[in-house]
Amino acid sequence: MITENMKNTAMRYIGMPQETNDEEIKEQITQAFKSLEEIARPKVTYQRVKISKEEEKITFEGTYCQVTSKDLGKLLRNSSECILMAATLGMEVDRTIGNLQKTDMLKAMILDACASVLIDKLCDDAEAKIMNELAENEYLTMRFSPGYGDVPLETSADILDILNAQKRIGLMLTKTHMLVPTKSITALIGISDQKENRQKSCGYCNLVQTCMYRRRGDKCGM
Repeated sequence: MITENMKNTAMRYIGMPQETNDEEIKEQITQAFKSLEEIARPKVTYQRVKISKEEEKITFEGTYCQVTSKDLGKLLRNSSECILMAATLGMEVDRTIGNLQKTDMLKAMILDACASVLIDKLCDDAEAKIMNELAENEYLTMRFSPGYGDVPLETSADILDILNAQKRIGLMLTKTHMLVPTKSITALIGISDQKENRQKSCGYCNLVQTCMYRRRGDKCGM
């Protein structure tokens, strides 16, 4: 279901204030979401894995994968396990955005923004399912993606390998560590033994100095 909050978030992504009275833009956003309902092929996969920690080094037990990150160490300070997640909207979304960029940049921008909102919702829905699978006294941390804070983009490769994501959901990584399809997400979520602050913070973001949202006193939602 496409909610008003999702539409408002898409408006923010394209730089339109929520209180705008531009009914044409609002209608285009509504139509973009309807289009995505037809062309998107949302898929998500996740796996619970045990972790070990040594200072800033996180090791996914049973694998060869390690991540060195101060921010991730802080996130997982109360966790001995985590969820590895990968999600995608599929290649048709990429193709449609690419085609629109050749003919109508505004529609392409709106569809791109709506797709970003939709992939986040796909992950949010998966998190809600994971929460229902947790044992008593188990809690999730915030979702943390490679490239966020000091977590290397290369971490996506490890997540995809562990999840066998190319076979399961058709998600791949380029040599420059970009996800294909582009409207995709890889992420880690700690499983904590105590309630965590799950509110995303600008403090982790590498774009804090150049962020267009902060310049106008807003947030991207992170």
